Amino acid sequence: MSDDHRPLAGRRVLITGGSRGLGAATAHRLAGMGAEVVVTYRQRAEEAEAVVAACAALTPGARAEPLDLLEEDSVRALFGRLEAAGEELDVVIANAAATAFKPLLELKLHQIDKTFAISVRHFLLLAQLAFPLLEPRGGRIVAVSGADTVGYIPGHGLLAAAKSSMETLVRYLACELGPLGVTAVGVLPGYIDTESIQLMAGPYHDKLKAAEELTHPLRRAATPEDASEAVALLCLDEARWLNGQIVQNDGAGLFAYMGRFGHAWAMVPDAATGTAPPAAGDAPMLGHSDVGSERAEAGG
Repeated sequence: MSDDHRPLAGRRVLITGGSRGLGAATAHRLAGMGAEVVVTYRQRAEEAEAVVAACAALTPGARAEPLDLLEEDSVRALFGRLEAAGEELDVVIANAAATAFKPLLELKLHQIDKTFAISVRHFLLLAQLAFPLLEPRGGRIVAVSGADTVGYIPGHGLLAAAKSSMETLVRYLACELGPLGVTAVGVLPGYIDTESIQLMAGPYHDKLKAAEELTHPLRRAATPEDASEAVALLCLDEARWLNGQIVQNDGAGLFAYMGRFGHAWAMVPDAATGTAPPAAGDAPMLGHSDVGSERAEAGG
């Protein structure tokens, strides 16, 4: 395969939370681009090994490493093993996250501590320990944030607070590490149809996914493979000038929210509201009428 199709040949990438979802999809994509991937896992050793096997078939050298981001010693042990092996890094992708999806008033202190331990405390420790391995190669830190930092999602307040803090750390790392040749960038995915979404949506998952497909500007519910495209792009040399940015990787779905809400609102059965069906062509807000828009423009 030509270098054009393997732009990351000779690069080593560490991905936290790489045993499933976006982490696994990103590992597979990067291996296809020539990168030697190291995926970390906390409990899903068998799933991580399956990801590694698929990646190794594309680029030799892939492996899985245990990492518990709730434990400082585990973070230090991982980088101790990398240093002992003399392994430098080109990219570190901080993808792992965990939280309790509850209203803020119902959260326990230990749940707050665990959420911030992963996305703030040990994210920064990871950056500190990774820097000596990234600096010789002019490497990059890529941090995965979430849509809950830019819009309200029920039960996501704690995770949103932690991820917002992580985004701030990314910007500061970009300024502090940039002069030393290491860059930092965040990526903010929108809806991704993962196991986590299925668990959170419960019996409403199919309906949620259908609504996403009906109203998203790209008319699809993003898969982890879809979302991994932008994460992979951020690993390229050509993404260096995105240093310090939080890149929205949502296919315009977040910006389109108000219009999408309008589409969903229009789908509510008339019987549910006790109103008569609207006349055809008189709802410009929903894209059903050109006449209404002209009238609005003429009236200022």
